[in-house]
Amino acid sequence: MHEGAFGRAVVLELRDDLVAHAHAETRLALWLGGARVEAHVGSQLVQYGEQLALGTNAYESHDARLLDRSGPAVFLVLYVFKPWLDERRAASRRPFFFAAPGIPIDSAVRQSCWNVLDLIVSPLRHSDADIDGEVERLLLAAIDASQAPAEAQGLTPTAPVLDRRLRAAITYMREHASETVSAEDVAARVGLSRGHFFALLRDQLNTTPQVFLSAVRVEEAVRRLVEQETPLTSVAMDLGFSTPGNFSRFFREHMGVTPSRFRRAATRSAPHLLTGVS
Repeated sequence: MHEGAFGRAVVLELRDDLVAHAHAETRLALWLGGARVEAHVGSQLVQYGEQLALGTNAYESHDARLLDRSGPAVFLVLYVFKPWLDERRAASRRPFFFAAPGIPIDSAVRQSCWNVLDLIVSPLRHSDADIDGEVERLLLAAIDASQAPAEAQGLTPTAPVLDRRLRAAITYMREHASETVSAEDVAARVGLSRGHFFALLRDQLNTTPQVFLSAVRVEEAVRRLVEQETPLTSVAMDLGFSTPGNFSRFFREHMGVTPSRFRRAATRSAPHLLTGVS
């Protein structure tokens, strides 16, 4: 794991399937080897491989399914914070989002992926600026690769502008992450019908209310695991789980690791703030 201005870089061993879930961060996952894996992003199927990576924008619903049980699947995963993306958008006037979830791995993406790995795992000490710079090159190469088909047709991909009521719903869900709220409660709070709320999430974030609510819960769990030293039992109870085992299973199904393992890895690196759509 590496913490930088952009977010987190993680080398992940995935040993079990992941349920449909989402992250507050934009995410790029490159398969490095091991068991074969496929993922659904919304209704689209992406099969990881030497020629194809996966890119998901903030809160896009995706899962993961191991196609064989010969061992773990190994990934390089980048979790990219929204403020960093916003700064890059403003500075470059480029969209900085994935136009499609399947990312063709061309020579630029492949070379930058191995450069990032070399910098992170090297026994030599590299500056955070060096790693951040290489991560930015990797993200740019992946974003360019995802947008190339649209640009070839003369189209200019643009990131969606969120409806103000959807922004209000996101704020409400964040403020009540430790409580049990329903999609109907959230929709009513911001003046939407249940159907309109579902449609906005589908059309603007490619997700569902339940996946989004779970993502907000995971985001709060990660914040507490990193920023607080309270026992895992307390974290589980504060987030409304009936037992620590239920919390551990929920976290592993969404993040690919247990809460205790995540905390050990995260606390060895620099502190960070979780951010997402605001």
